[in-house]
Amino acid sequence: MIDLHIHTTSSDGSEEPEEIITKAQSAGLKYISITDHDSIGAYKKLEKIKVNDYFTGNIITGCEFSAVHEGKPVEILGYDIDLESIAESGIISDERFFERENEYLSKMKDVCKNLGIKFSRTLSIRGGKYFATQVMHSDIKSYPENEKHFSKEVWENINAFYRTCVTNADSPFFLDQMKNYPTIQKAADLIKKAGGKAFLAHIYGYIVDDYDKFLDSIISLNALDGIECYHSLHSMDKTNYLLDYCNEHKLYASGGSDYHGKIKPAVIIGESISGVKIPYKILEPWLPDGGQA
Repeated sequence: MIDLHIHTTSSDGSEEPEEIITKAQSAGLKYISITDHDSIGAYKKLEKIKVNDYFTGNIITGCEFSAVHEGKPVEILGYDIDLESIAESGIISDERFFERENEYLSKMKDVCKNLGIKFSRTLSIRGGKYFATQVMHSDIKSYPENEKHFSKEVWENINAFYRTCVTNADSPFFLDQMKNYPTIQKAADLIKKAGGKAFLAHIYGYIVDDYDKFLDSIISLNALDGIECYHSLHSMDKTNYLLDYCNEHKLYASGGSDYHGKIKPAVIIGESISGVKIPYKILEPWLPDGGQA
């Protein structure tokens, strides 16, 4: 079994890389990839320990890159990337991340102030690479009286808050993030220059009117190597549809839990949806030489 979509404290996960590989070992995983958002910091941490003492499987280097397509934010998974090449490309920067996300947080605090939504005045992003959306949503929920301002779905689900408020131009919480993100073509090009392969992440996690049309428009760019088929937001029907789509369009398939630890407590490492393990066979056709163990 495999899990090619895992987050650590180097982006918005709640667990250190050492904890992740320990859990991967317990889950009996053969291959994993840590795919933090716009960060490769987890791999720098792993260099400081003897990985084989914790995990006897293989680690494929990875990263989840923010991108934009048709005015909508999307994510591109880069696998088997040369970390030095990615670092030198300029596509990731902790300094730019904190500057950008604190700017977004400030704008959302102004929205809350204008709408009479209670929030912590000293709220800021300093430590782990948590997104402004996550920090704001968590803080808003810490005040029960705020619930009346939101739909049940948005109140309970961070993904719903992000997709229907933060990326919705009709919402007061809308943030124009597109100016900060590369196109899919640019992100894929940088991944390939770093020796890796580029995959579209969790297509059904985006808010679009027509998923088939949106997927077709992305694949028609001829920029990607494959699609993430197994994912915690994908039912088995959707997973099977994507597997067939990959076969029809001669694309590779990948899969991962999108594990974040306490941030997404229902997501289990090594599983897409509950009880569904992510099979090694989808990795075989594009298995990198030995991964990184």
